[in-house]
This record gives sequence, structure tokens and C-alpha cells, in this order.
Amino acid sequence: MLKSYLNQRFFAFIILIFCSGSSLAMILPIMSLFLTNEVGVNDFQLGLFFTCSSIFGIFVSQVIARFSDERISRRLLIMLGYFAGALMALTYIICPKYEAIITIGIIFSSISMIATPQVFALAREYALFKYGDALMFTSYIRAVFSLSWVIIPPFTYFLFTQYGSFGSFSMAIGLFVTAVAVTFFTMPAKVFAGHDEPSSAVSGGAGNEKAGQLSLFRLIATDKSIIYLFIVFLFLWCCNTAYLISMPIYITRELDLDKSLPGYMMGTAALLEIPVMIIGGVIAKRTGLKNMLLFSCFFGWLFYLLISVVPLCGWVLLVLQLFNALFIGILASLGMVYMQELLPSVPGQATTLYNNSVNTGNIISGMMVTLLMSLGSARYVFYCGTILTLIALLLLLMVRKVKL
Repeated sequence: MLKSYLNQRFFAFIILIFCSGSSLAMILPIMSLFLTNEVGVNDFQLGLFFTCSSIFGIFVSQVIARFSDERISRRLLIMLGYFAGALMALTYIICPKYEAIITIGIIFSSISMIATPQVFALAREYALFKYGDALMFTSYIRAVFSLSWVIIPPFTYFLFTQYGSFGSFSMAIGLFVTAVAVTFFTMPAKVFAGHDEPSSAVSGGAGNEKAGQLSLFRLIATDKSIIYLFIVFLFLWCCNTAYLISMPIYITRELDLDKSLPGYMMGTAALLEIPVMIIGGVIAKRTGLKNMLLFSCFFGWLFYLLISVVPLCGWVLLVLQLFNALFIGILASLGMVYMQELLPSVPGQATTLYNNSVNTGNIISGMMVTLLMSLGSARYVFYCGTILTLIALLLLLMVRKVKL
């Protein structure tokens, strides 16, 4: 099935998604260590940064997403997002002061958040136009996103331990700039319609006037499943982000294990996620998206339960990444598709709404980590993850099924 997708545009999407994942993997895993070790922030400032970053990101990306489904070129928005990401990383390098990071850095970070959702929205439009189905196409490119997290985090931690944050942030700038160039030369200025060429496509992000006029809030008001699904994703990504923030500190400070272990853990989980994403897309066609996401919730609950109660050492933490991979692999590849299928008429807003469930989860996770770690141990974060994943599983039962 993969052979049917192999063409120039498919590889262009692959490069963009790889740049998206790699740039994040160059920055996100070390942000808590960068802020605490190099900038010298306290626990409150650490939580405040992640909270403010997410709040501004949600506001900016959702507002811009509305226009992407109406009249603004997705290519322009993608380029803007990647360029802002480069400026964000540059800010961290030339001005590693907390005041600059939480103001200028957050502004660029918020704008950069529009890039990846718009790439996925454009990929969905292309897949529907070219193949009549977006599930497997999305699964393949989402698997590439995870592949970047296999390769990059160990390298990121190596650079950080050897050279500090400068090496990682410099590499991130190169990836962002590469993505800008690829977008400019390969992506259409208008949507895919009629022919696979920019000049013959109709204008607008949604592909038709009616889609552009739809209000996301009006759609939510008529379908409570959208609210339930948003909360489910919020809880699940909150758990994952809180885990990513607290896990490096927990391993190095409380368990006194190898400082490179967090990178190997992330890489192991991401490696295992790749087959999970591909196989999950195939199974979802038979079992349905809802059933697959129920499995995701279950494996997430099992992962946080085990990491909370099992005595931890290096090999145990690596083995537990299997459950983490089943949890995140299904959620990351099919969660976005589920939201898009609930809101098929506004793909840009649907994809950004899904992305903002991640960002809202980041807000809660930042405050949660600050509060729970103040109680004396990062293990409390994992206890909370066990509870939230169980609640998410119960809420998911209230979401209506969609047909693929």
C-alpha cells in the first residue's frame, strides 16, 4: 500500500513532518533542564513558562486556523510558523534570560505552533484529492514524526551534556529554515482541487465557500462529542507532557541514574511507536477509530500505573516504554484523524483544535508538575497520570463513532 503513495509530493510532506518532529525533539526534551541549569529558574518559573507558552499558543493558532479554512494560503501559514520557530530558537541562544524567554520567546513559540497542524491539514486535503482516503496517508507521515523522535532525542541529550543548549538550538534553527525552503518550493499556494497543480486550484483553505463560513463554535454547540473528545485528548496529552517534563528531573535527581537515560527512553518509545502507528491505521479500518482510542487510553493507564508502583531502574524504564508506545502511537496517529472526521468541513480548524487539546494539556501539566513536585517527588506526577487516563477512558465512551 505504501508504494501507491510514493511520489514527489509525498516525499515533500515527509521532509516537512520530519523537520517538525526533529526541531521539537531538539528543543522540548531539554527545555526543563535548559531553564533550570542554564537560565537558573525555580520550580514556579518553570511551570509558569510552560503555562504561558501554551496559553498564547492556543489563542494564536486557533484564531489563525479559522482564516486557514477561509481564504489564507496554508503554504503561507506553514512558512510563517517555521520561520517563527527559527526565531524562537535564536532567542534562546542570543538571550538566555528568563525575561526574554517568557516574552519574546513565547511570542515566536506561539506563532510557530501553526506550522505542524497546517501541514497535516494540507496533507489530509491532498490525500482526499489524490487517493480518496486520508487515514493511511496520515498514519504514514505521522509515523515519520515519531521516527524523528527515535533519532533526535539521544543526539539532543548528547549535545546538551557535551556542549550545552547551543548545539541543540542551532540544529533546530537549521531544521526550521529547511522546512521553510521545502514549503516554498513544493507546496501549492492554493488547495488541491481539480488538478494537482497550484495554478488550477481554487482559492481558500477549505476548498469551498460554504466550508469557510462554518463556525467552529456553532459545530461544537450541535455536537457534544467534540467537547468530550477535546477533554479526552486534553487529559491524555496532559499526562504525556507532565511525564516528559518531570521524567528527566526524576531520573537524574531522585533515582540518580545515567543522565543520558531519558534520551534513550524517548528514542525507544518513538521507535516502537512507528509500527504501532502503521498497524494501528490498518486495524482502525476494521475496528473503528473509537475502539482504537479506547485501547490507547487503556495502555496509557497501564503505563502510568506500572511506572508508579514498580521499582524502577534503567532496564525497567526501557521495557515500560512498550506500553508508552502503544499509548502514544495510537493516540498521536489516530487522535487527529478522529477529530478531523468529527469536523470534516473545517479541516484546518479541526486539526488545530486537536493540536490545542495538546497545548491545553500543556497548560495543566505545567501547573500540575509544579504543584506535585513541590510535594517532594516527581512520582506524584505518575500517580496523577494513572487517574487522568482512567477518566479519559470513561469520557471516551460518550463520544460518538465515526465512519471511515
